[in-house]
Amino acid sequence: MTIQTSAILLFARSAHLDARDKGMCGGERFIAELTAQTKLKARRVGLPVFHIDEKSQTGTTFGERLGNAMKSIYDQGIEHLLVIGNDSPDLRTKSLQGAVELLEEGKTVFGPTADGGTYLIGINREHFDFESFILLPWQEKNLFEALLYWTLSVGGRCEVLPSLLDLDAPEDCQNWRSPSRFIASRMCQLLLSFLSVRPILRRVWENPDFDLHVSVPFNKGSPY
Repeated sequence: MTIQTSAILLFARSAHLDARDKGMCGGERFIAELTAQTKLKARRVGLPVFHIDEKSQTGTTFGERLGNAMKSIYDQGIEHLLVIGNDSPDLRTKSLQGAVELLEEGKTVFGPTADGGTYLIGINREHFDFESFILLPWQEKNLFEALLYWTLSVGGRCEVLPSLLDLDAPEDCQNWRSPSRFIASRMCQLLLSFLSVRPILRRVWENPDFDLHVSVPFNKGSPY
């Protein structure tokens, strides 16, 4: 029997809390579908998938909660751990498979987002320094840059994946258009339902040429 040393951690809160903290009240069903689709993509990789939500998280800060979640999985004998959130709908199983391969080659893997965060973090157990990891600027605009420097400080080698959009606020939804509407048809329907209570955002989502100027305070949601 082969002992599995690689795994995927889905670090995501319940749809209720996610919607509340991202200012997406009314979008709980959409967020729940995001989580379900992300979990399905992860399971297709063929590795153990751990979903740790707020009921299982421990720690005061975001860094502590994430670090403790990762440590709990390393403590089960996992050597190569890929961490993802639930808010990047364009993340694909193929990308996860590629990230796992890089991870198993000994590399540290990051998937950056346009706002300076990450949608994916892959760290081998030998490079996981808990004390410094939890002190990184989590949920800040300079997180991705800080992670690169942190990787060098613990002796790791970085591999960076293509950038993806993450949905941290209602306004982010206007920028997301799935490359495969057929595959994501249910998700699109739920998103339209959510945007129906926000007429202007719905108009933008359905019409890419509609000109909307909004000023939105930075709001980095889960997971990073």
